[in-house]
Amino acid sequence: MIYLDNAATTYPKSEVFYSAIDDANRNHAFNIGRSSYNSARECFSIMEETRSLLGAIVSADKSNVYFASSATEALNQIIYGLDLNKGDNVYVSPFEHNAIMRPLHLLEEKIGISVKVIPFNDETWAVDEIKCINAFALYPPKAVFLSQVSNVTGYCLPYQSIFELSKTFGSVNILDASQGFAVLPIKKTTSIDFIVFAGHKSLYAGFGIAGFIKTGNVVLNIVKAGGTGADSLNLNMPDNGYSRYEAGSPNIVAVYGLKASLEWHKKVDIEKKERELTGILLSELEGLNNIIVFKPESSARMLGIVSFAIEGYLSDDVGIILSDEFDIAVRTGYHCAPLVHNFIKSIDYGGTIRVSFGAFNSEKDISELIKALKTL
Repeated sequence: MIYLDNAATTYPKSEVFYSAIDDANRNHAFNIGRSSYNSARECFSIMEETRSLLGAIVSADKSNVYFASSATEALNQIIYGLDLNKGDNVYVSPFEHNAIMRPLHLLEEKIGISVKVIPFNDETWAVDEIKCINAFALYPPKAVFLSQVSNVTGYCLPYQSIFELSKTFGSVNILDASQGFAVLPIKKTTSIDFIVFAGHKSLYAGFGIAGFIKTGNVVLNIVKAGGTGADSLNLNMPDNGYSRYEAGSPNIVAVYGLKASLEWHKKVDIEKKERELTGILLSELEGLNNIIVFKPESSARMLGIVSFAIEGYLSDDVGIILSDEFDIAVRTGYHCAPLVHNFIKSIDYGGTIRVSFGAFNSEKDISELIKALKTL
């Protein structure tokens, strides 16, 4: 199989990841914080080391790194943990995932927050700064949610400039870095309050491990309560520390895998590989007459993901053909992103055909894809 669905989850992983997971399942699957024996203490140390590795990526202390089972859970903890009230304005881009949009929609229906979309130019994909300033002035943002990289188009959003502006209005700023964490550098965090990461995507670890990093001073309300392995006679959740946001038994096996992947990650220039393959695919698609590529004015703002449609086909039909006849795995449809398809005008095609690259793809994979597309 030629695997081109790395935006959903990176595959394959490194050999060090597979070895670490196997070793952890066999020898280190203990519950930290629940016992004082040596193996449990060792697991705790591994979690601490993994927090340090994650924090170092954005120059954050390990004490501000919190684990969750998925980026969706992490975003839910942030969204419901913010002190949002009726009439509060919450801003999103047109590129956001349902992990953000659906929790916000629930709050819109339940308590009456107002979800607003930051204006982007649908031709260039650049943010309309004047309209954005006017919107923030008229309807000051309580919170702003932005993706680092669009999971549909690979567009690298200009989140820094938007966050710097929204901060002047007192906004809490959340960066969903699920798609590009550790691959695309986050060079400045002064205007960001929370950064969300997903282990099974750009970090090349497994499912079941993700989380968020607190880079501001906002303290979230507790939305998930339970056992923490300490202070068990107290019915209140801790006021601070990891346990405030990490109720329940941690997925220590997944943490072992994540730590191994983070150490491997530092030795591989994944951004360079993804940029090269993205450029090659865009160039090849330009030579096909029946292809519509959904991209910004500047392809330099794309990383690792290319979405397109084929005249005369629905995207799902193309995906089935590529799989059944050529053993090529791509993702088709709407990709859990409810706003972007109106923005890029892909509704009539049933969404997009999404090709997404990873560290283990090659130029040969693109050649095989192009050969297959030429038959359509």
